Amino acid sequence: MSQEQRDSYVIPPNFIEGGSFFGGLFKARNVVEAVILAAGTGLPILTLSLTLTVRIILLCLISLPLALLALIGIAGMPLSSYIILFFRFLRNRRTLSKTGGKSSRKQAILPTWDKKSGPSAAVQPAAYKKDGSRIRFAKDTRRLMLDTSYRQKKQAERPGNPLAAYVPIQKIENGIVYTTDHRFIKILEIVPINFLLRSAREQRNIVYSFISYLKIAPVKLQIKVITKRADMNRHIETVRREMAQETNESCRMQQEDYLNLLKKLGSREAIARRFFLIMEYEPLPGAKKDREEADAISSLQTAARTAANYLRQCGNSVVQHENEDEAAAEMLYTFLCRRESTDVPFLQRISHITSNYIKAGCSIDEIPVGDFFAPSQLDFTHGSYLCIDGTYYAYLLVPSDGYKSEVPAGWLSLLVNAGDGIDLDVFLTRQPKDRMIRKLGQQLRINRSKIKETSDTNTDFDDLDSAIRSGYFLKDGLSNHEDFYYLNLLITVTADNPDDLDWKCAEMKKLLISQDMNVQSCSFCQEQALRS
Repeated sequence: MSQEQRDSYVIPPNFIEGGSFFGGLFKARNVVEAVILAAGTGLPILTLSLTLTVRIILLCLISLPLALLALIGIAGMPLSSYIILFFRFLRNRRTLSKTGGKSSRKQAILPTWDKKSGPSAAVQPAAYKKDGSRIRFAKDTRRLMLDTSYRQKKQAERPGNPLAAYVPIQKIENGIVYTTDHRFIKILEIVPINFLLRSAREQRNIVYSFISYLKIAPVKLQIKVITKRADMNRHIETVRREMAQETNESCRMQQEDYLNLLKKLGSREAIARRFFLIMEYEPLPGAKKDREEADAISSLQTAARTAANYLRQCGNSVVQHENEDEAAAEMLYTFLCRRESTDVPFLQRISHITSNYIKAGCSIDEIPVGDFFAPSQLDFTHGSYLCIDGTYYAYLLVPSDGYKSEVPAGWLSLLVNAGDGIDLDVFLTRQPKDRMIRKLGQQLRINRSKIKETSDTNTDFDDLDSAIRSGYFLKDGLSNHEDFYYLNLLITVTADNPDDLDWKCAEMKKLLISQDMNVQSCSFCQEQALRS
């Protein structure tokens, strides 16, 4: 009996070719920036009243290196983009802590909701003393007078976490996360299956079932995989209690061997993974603003039931919770407080925060929802990584040209099973078919006109030919009632110290290169990666 043939799937390359020069060696944007830098620095040097030899030396020392740097780029980005990211990072680098941050100034790279919702600085007409009385200026005597009639009641200090305001979440209600930029998010926890152990026919059925779900899924989906070292202490304690009650010496020896095996696995190989499906409500065109919340609740609850039904056909199941609001907050607590969520259960954190508010004389209703899952420290002072509560994070992004052209079923298992501290985020965004068909047709005409003017000996010819073939492949798929999705892969690497973090990032890059994939670091934009 012949072995079952396993399916492979095509990932088409980018069908938009931005143009290049010198036989495809340099991108158009890099060439334009190089010309601007060369002209901007070279022309003033040529006008200097110096000898020709000195001007040539200055051109070689200043203009030529800048032009070459602009042509090559930095970290796979054009020079201008890299410089903009660098200066934005310098302007926003800061440390936020529970006891008080270094900077509370306005953030320039935050989303639009954060720019619009900032508090306006009101000019105070008078100064207030610590006891609440006001100091005013008497015009008749030209002296500062203490006016006790304006004595105000001193407000009690709130024991909450100031970093709760950084988390862009307004409230959690009906199992739905309300963000401060007026979005509605639903988070589902999925029980996984071992896809690679299924036969080729079973894998094909699972893939087709998931494709049928994507046709009716919400426009924006995110699949999140969190990998942490498994906590085996509870199981080890159970084995020790059983050993204490065991009277047979042979059984005790076997239990000791089993206990040693558990300790070995717990220190090296025991890894726990959690899978989440995150969906966002997308309002329909012409929807009424006053019914947006009701429509979002109804739509997301229906989408959750639909996802549960279709994922059941794939062999997966959705975890059901008695209290959906508490479950959503616990998931956010797991996302943001990686180390604390391992040591302190979520119910214990709720009890601790509630008791602090009661001791301070505050009402429980005054507790902001962000207090329950906000970290106690955020360090954005490093360009290559960030630090949250003592855990170091680095983000790696797979660029548009970093994917293999042909992949087998379950190709993302390589990243899911990469090891401890490697998280994966898959962002899926469905595009309207009509708009993509028009865009594909327009781009195909542009690329075909370009390839007529290009010699087949240039490397630019191969790029244009690949873009044209990709465009026809996507156009045929859309004509056969398939959907067009944009896919983004974000890899989160975590470690206990910067040295281990650098080592893990280097190993992840080697692993992806060995699989013919490319990845780049999110240098100077780690905060944006965190907020995604």
